[in-house]
Amino acid sequence: MNESIISVRYTKALFSLAIEKKILDVVKSDIEVVFSVMSESDELQHIFQNPVLKPSKKQEIVKNVFSSFNKMTLSFINLLIKNRRESHLYDISRNFLSKFRKYNNIESASLTTAIEIDSVLLEKVKNLIKTSLKTEIDLSTKIDNKIIGGFIIRVGDRQVDSSVKSNINKIRKKLLNATID
Repeated sequence: MNESIISVRYTKALFSLAIEKKILDVVKSDIEVVFSVMSESDELQHIFQNPVLKPSKKQEIVKNVFSSFNKMTLSFINLLIKNRRESHLYDISRNFLSKFRKYNNIESASLTTAIEIDSVLLEKVKNLIKTSLKTEIDLSTKIDNKIIGGFIIRVGDRQVDSSVKSNINKIRKKLLNATID
């Protein structure tokens, strides 16, 4: 079976069950932790990808790493292990968070700046995006000194690039294409 189909089906099942049990926010918090840990830990990804490691050992690791999780979330992860689908956990968590954002009309956005910005300015940017798009915003930040100054905002497939680097490149192109009389 196609891997994306597997992760989508398990995502739908977990999401529906969380809504039914009225614990969607709790499960979402657990899944955010799973996604974060899986993103940052190659070791954990290797453990879940390893077909030689016994399911009981994987369940023990899950119990130790995610001990604070809701009972249903732990049961879901253990079900994945039992069904030999634990290798899809990262994709399932990514899909779950995406489905949660769609369900709650939350748009993902990223702000790239050359230097770190304070929380007051970050909140103003978030509110500006929220007002212009008329939707809730989940804003992530990234620091990239290569843009020299200014900012780049990405929301979905839209991008606003007001970086110094971009402006310099535009001026450079105009100068290269200019004709001298």
